Amino acid sequence: MVHAVDVSTPMNPPPISRFWLPALTLAAFFANSPIYPAVQESGSPQPVPATLEIPPQDLPEEQMSGIVLRKLAFDREFDSPVMLAPLPDASGEQVIAMQRGEFCAVRLDGSGKWRPFLDFREQMKDILLFEEGVHGIAFHPRFAENRLFYLSYSQNEPRRTVISEMRATKDSNPDALPETERVLLEIPQPLADHWGGHITFGPDGFLYIALGDGGLRNDPYRLAQNPWVLHGKILRIDVNGRSGKLPYAIPSDNPFAKEQTVRPEIFALGFRNPWGLSFDARSGQLWCADVGQDLWEEINRVDAGANYGWSDREGPMKSAFLPHGYQPDTATKDPVHAYTRMRGEGICIVGGLLYRGQKLPELDGAFIFADWGYGTVWALGIDPASGLPVRRSVLYRKDPELKFNPTLVTADIDGEPVLLSQDGALYRLETDDE
Repeated sequence: MVHAVDVSTPMNPPPISRFWLPALTLAAFFANSPIYPAVQESGSPQPVPATLEIPPQDLPEEQMSGIVLRKLAFDREFDSPVMLAPLPDASGEQVIAMQRGEFCAVRLDGSGKWRPFLDFREQMKDILLFEEGVHGIAFHPRFAENRLFYLSYSQNEPRRTVISEMRATKDSNPDALPETERVLLEIPQPLADHWGGHITFGPDGFLYIALGDGGLRNDPYRLAQNPWVLHGKILRIDVNGRSGKLPYAIPSDNPFAKEQTVRPEIFALGFRNPWGLSFDARSGQLWCADVGQDLWEEINRVDAGANYGWSDREGPMKSAFLPHGYQPDTATKDPVHAYTRMRGEGICIVGGLLYRGQKLPELDGAFIFADWGYGTVWALGIDPASGLPVRRSVLYRKDPELKFNPTLVTADIDGEPVLLSQDGALYRLETDDE
């Protein structure tokens, strides 16, 4: 998920790790790597056109005092964590999904307790490239009754995204039963980047799946705007039913369920590399961060049937590399907020949740997000009446000497913020008097 960086861009990104990098295109790095084969972009990083005008920052930015980032104590590191999902039972555990196939159930109460949940590393042993691997885990809303959970991960030969169902034991501390895996969906992938892959259940009980555009610069196959492929989309499926011979059902109120020219699984389209799906615990609104290419990282409020523009647009602007839209007169929706590397703000967005917890009342209703490359954590203040952002507050700005590359901003079972970091640690946002 990492962009090849234009040398004219005024920034100093951190050193690149060999593990999961949630946003940039690492072709330049891997081209010289003795370990991994290169995945070439469709041409060298492009200089920013001389005529391109970057608008001034549209929101005031302030440092919010009184909030600190605290590392949670565990007696191990969690290798490239990509997702944290609560067990919907009374255990108080949450499961960490790690990119290379290990899953651990943890307690975030300060005890440092953890235990194995699923060892999927044999399945993932040949999945080595920078964005390949496990991308998500989600537990069925009725897990306490049916013991079902869902995985999103990549496989090769052929290269594909797999969405599957699995059962867990009925113990009070459940373990996964890998022999029960049932594949629901396999999406062929042209390249090993821009997978997306986050999954989550909505308040409606349906499974939402975020998929990237398939890779390469500029979305050369125009997959994100193509209504008959699943790339560059957010999908919505019913895991409890069946439609024809499909191993899942199409919800009858999906926005394109009755249109023959659009895949009925599609809930929204026009995404490049969506990373971080979350639902507002109060309104049920879906939010999604989308990783950009050269200029813009964006936050989207996702509505049924809406088109978020990529690759006709990047962030709030028309893309500089496509003279014409994929289809004429296509209506697109602007992001709620976008920030740009051209102002040195960051290089890779990591979503994200609308805060509805109790411990940080000053953040109520703010969207908390981060930048993987810079290690900055922000809160986007939103006016509840208009739904528009009104300020951007810095909650944490990384010390250059520290290892902190956030891979996800999510919440614990009480709705309090938890951040996963590529260095293998988990962090909380807390008041500095705790």
